Amino acid sequence: MSSSQDEMNSTSLIQGHAEFFRLVFSHLKSQALRCAVNLGIPGAIHRRGGAATITDIITETGLPQSKLPHLRRLMRVLAISGVVAASKKPPSSSATGETLYTLAPLSSLLVGGACDMSGLLLGFMRPTTTAMFGHLEEWFRDDTGAESLVQMVHSSSPWTVTKNDPALNTALNDACVAETNLVMEVVLREAGDVFRGIGSLVDVGGGYGAAAIAISRAFPQVKCTVLDLPHVISQAPKHSMVQFVAGDMFDFIPPADAIFLKGIIHSFNDEDCVKVLRQCKKAIHRDGAGGKIIIVNPVLGYGPQDDVVREAQVLFDFHMMCANGGEREEHEWKRIILEAGFSEFNVVATFGLVSVIEVLP
Repeated sequence: MSSSQDEMNSTSLIQGHAEFFRLVFSHLKSQALRCAVNLGIPGAIHRRGGAATITDIITETGLPQSKLPHLRRLMRVLAISGVVAASKKPPSSSATGETLYTLAPLSSLLVGGACDMSGLLLGFMRPTTTAMFGHLEEWFRDDTGAESLVQMVHSSSPWTVTKNDPALNTALNDACVAETNLVMEVVLREAGDVFRGIGSLVDVGGGYGAAAIAISRAFPQVKCTVLDLPHVISQAPKHSMVQFVAGDMFDFIPPADAIFLKGIIHSFNDEDCVKVLRQCKKAIHRDGAGGKIIIVNPVLGYGPQDDVVREAQVLFDFHMMCANGGEREEHEWKRIILEAGFSEFNVVATFGLVSVIEVLP
């Protein structure tokens, strides 16, 4: 044994041994979750009133009875990962108690409805996406000028990849609608005052308009416009309360009292963030109006956080690195916002992963 191992007591060695395997096999958690969604397991539990045994799940999903022992192992992984909750069903007079699986907050987001996150999960778990991270060492050692992991592996930008793959483009935009519905429901309920007094708003990079539609429903007096690239806008469903405009945010943003940025800003490096924010400032300064920018995005490490939120933020930041984007700490947000020419910003509220940031000229 090495000297460092000599200094470790038995408890530390065994703890390290367990942590080693937990981390090595941690990728199986997301694979198990993907498998469960594709098999329809959360939906099966939901149809059983939110609680189901292995036998119930076999019946609901139509899986072969021969897979029951393996399904039990899959359910154990889902339970230990917090996807479902497991408890012992009281035994009947003729049988021993079975394990009863119930929906947890996470799996409740995978059973349909406006906030169903299944599409986003399957988008992130596409083989072409996950396989990229097998090239991390190569990318870290690369000194040929590739800006991102996506650039090195696919020889094109993330925007070009989605533009050239209509199925991927549609899947990701559909998936983002569900995630936006979830986040905006909380933002409008808990921090809706940030939208009061606004007459017009442009949702920059707003995709299919989920955020703009939510805002227009909560504040009917606000004229909402969505700006996104032509291949996105062409697929967006029409909506009477929202106007869709095709364009490039780096070139032009329509004038409005407020500019709304959700998520899209973390897809850019600092230089591009500053460019977009400068275009936003031009848009809110037309006609002598003061205006403001409202950003809904993570602020790394801001406010009280539990271990789940901290880990999710750090992993999300690591994921965005593949596209040359990333999450930012408060001081990093402040630096790029001031560099873009704004005088003031304030973190209005924080909800789990995301914060609401108000930026003033």
